[in-house]
Amino acid sequence: MKSYLEMQEINKTYRTYGHIVMALKGVNLNVKKGTVHAVLGENGAGKTTLMEILVSVLKKDSGTIYFRGQKLEIENPFQAFAQGIGMVHQHFSLIKDFTVAENIVLGVEPVNRIGIINSEQLEKKVLKFFRESGFVIDPSVVVGTLSMGQRQKVEILRILYRGADLLILDEPTSVLAEQEVKDLFRVVNILKKQGKTIIFITHKVKEVLDIADEITVLREGRTVGKGRVKDFDKKRIVQMIMGESISLNIERIPPKKGKILLSVQGLSVKSKGDSEKVKDISFNLRKGEITVIAGVSGSGQKELVEAIFGLRQPSAGKVLVEGKDITNLAPRDHRKMGISYIPEDRMNLGSSLNSSLIENIIVDKYYKLPFSKRGWMQIDLLKKYSERLVDRYNIKIADVDSCVGNLSGGNIQRVIIARELNADSKILITQEPTMGLDLRSTKYVYNLLLEMRKQGKAILLLTSDMDEVIGLSDKILVMYQGEIVVSLDNNLRAISKDEIGEYMLGIKRQNYIEQHVSEVYNE
Repeated sequence: MKSYLEMQEINKTYRTYGHIVMALKGVNLNVKKGTVHAVLGENGAGKTTLMEILVSVLKKDSGTIYFRGQKLEIENPFQAFAQGIGMVHQHFSLIKDFTVAENIVLGVEPVNRIGIINSEQLEKKVLKFFRESGFVIDPSVVVGTLSMGQRQKVEILRILYRGADLLILDEPTSVLAEQEVKDLFRVVNILKKQGKTIIFITHKVKEVLDIADEITVLREGRTVGKGRVKDFDKKRIVQMIMGESISLNIERIPPKKGKILLSVQGLSVKSKGDSEKVKDISFNLRKGEITVIAGVSGSGQKELVEAIFGLRQPSAGKVLVEGKDITNLAPRDHRKMGISYIPEDRMNLGSSLNSSLIENIIVDKYYKLPFSKRGWMQIDLLKKYSERLVDRYNIKIADVDSCVGNLSGGNIQRVIIARELNADSKILITQEPTMGLDLRSTKYVYNLLLEMRKQGKAILLLTSDMDEVIGLSDKILVMYQGEIVVSLDNNLRAISKDEIGEYMLGIKRQNYIEQHVSEVYNE
């Protein structure tokens, strides 16, 4: 089969603050029509850079691109769309105040003869398109109310709506729960049968084995492997990505029962439309324990965590830290009470993309001793502190003065993790901490979380990765339609993915309120 897309000897150099970084070094990529082609590599290997060159978000230094047998010479992403090439980026570009339908058709809106948009016609047209594509989502919902997983779906649909024939998905499953990943793969296979070509950027080897036809592996900006998926096993692919074999097996020793550090009591949260997103939820976080909240995207996890951390006003209930009511305090006051927070939305909530790495790292440090003396920031100390974290967390950046917005998604995640895990906190709330991270970084985060647990920290982990749910948790709380439907003690017995899945989908439930009341009164 002749190559549908050929990228030959692609080179790309970044120059920042006097530093030169070779991001791509003679990379080659050949993609056949009607296939799913996975591009794998560690964070910073050059995967996203290569694809952003293809859609002309970035300019290559040298190299040649052929598409459909013709030399491709385009100046911007709009011209890429005109050629039938669309990319769903890690960093979402949706307008939060617009509805799903408005985001889908933005720039290509159906209008009447005098240029007026018919909203009813628009939603009908988009709904018809959704059904044909196999996605289930309400086109009238405002995007800002959606979970990150649901927003990811809207991004994919937006590209498909514009007629993309070659669809590039950059880490598309990083914010999806296991069932949502299966739904996405079903849609990808439908698109493949329709003759579409999909480039799947990922670091998750299992997904590649499940969905891809062919692979190209990048390491440190070079092509180190390529071929048919059926010719490789998991171990070989991991070795190509990492240059060594990495195991994600989690060794976890059951904890001693610690005191309650954070207590959520009867918490309810309403949306802007006055519907209940979180319904009378109660649970405790204990010293030296990892509590995991599992659930399909949109089950209320986002609203729950935002209410706990002071980003959203609850309609009822309380949040206590060691007996002190912090329900109505601002996020900064939560941090002063010893709570660190790694949000799911790393781009808008977790980082300041237009600021330097050092500014992102020191946000909780610059006004404290020894970094501030008599009101003066100690710049040298702050810089050395930031450089230590860059080394410890293997953040790939030219200089700590470089802009965080220029980093890959995985490296931005490392910046956030470095800041939050070094915040001298006693409670950590973290959503999808390994989202977009490669195997080496994921393993490192697992070890950090387990070390924090060993030190007596209380950890609330929200994750869509079922291996993390089972492997890291002491206690599992499953949410369904805004409620906790079961509490499972992972130290008492073996818990399966299937069992958790039944609770996540609402097939099973227990009387969780009775369980929680019993726990509180038997302290």
